[in-house]
Amino acid sequence: METPKIFESEYRFCLILWEHEPINSTHLVELCKEQLGWKRTTTYTIIKRLGERGILKNKNGLVTALVSRDE
Repeated sequence: METPKIFESEYRFCLILWEHEPINSTHLVELCKEQLGWKRTTTYTIIKRLGERGILKNKNGLVTALVSRDE
């Protein structure tokens, strides 16, 4: 399977995710606000997009990566 492509902003998001996963989506929103300056809606949009592309999984508010940092 080919590794999905991600954009720079998505990569910065993934760096936070990889460091803290599995992570509650609410806590992830707080980290993105602190480290990236993102609003809550921006973070949830990225979670949704990356979930649709098979890069992460958001189940019951617990976010985990499906693609490793090395991939």
